[in-house]
Amino acid sequence: MIDKTKKYWTGDSSEDISEYLRLYSEENDIDIKDIICHSCGGNEFNVIADGDESVIQVKCVKCGKEKLLLDSEEYLEDASLKPIKCPVCGKGGTYNVKVGFIRKENGCVKWVYIGNRCTECGVLGSCDDWPIDYEPTEDMEHNI
Repeated sequence: MIDKTKKYWTGDSSEDISEYLRLYSEENDIDIKDIICHSCGGNEFNVIADGDESVIQVKCVKCGKEKLLLDSEEYLEDASLKPIKCPVCGKGGTYNVKVGFIRKENGCVKWVYIGNRCTECGVLGSCDDWPIDYEPTEDMEHNI
């Protein structure tokens, strides 16, 4: 359940990211996908990102496996990745992560939202969002 009584909303679990992304994006039809480690099934990650280049990389806390999400590999060369930091506890610690897709009428993605929840203090956020200006988007969508 999301607590909206403070400046930064908090959630009790990773499931609260979905509701947060619906409210943040103002899109009830947002298609939300969990980020789960394909190696061990973990759902807690260190997250490094470059918002200018829309590059997101996660590293599983449980097994150490790293993954560039979505189409990040295409933009990695120009990126300067930095750990995301929680605005409340200030740690660049661990996060639960989900991806939200806003779709065009033809089903292709037109906008991406990265939702995150600090596992230390529960603060919910969206560390990045960006438009998608190409089609088809299936390869990008499956790279989570």
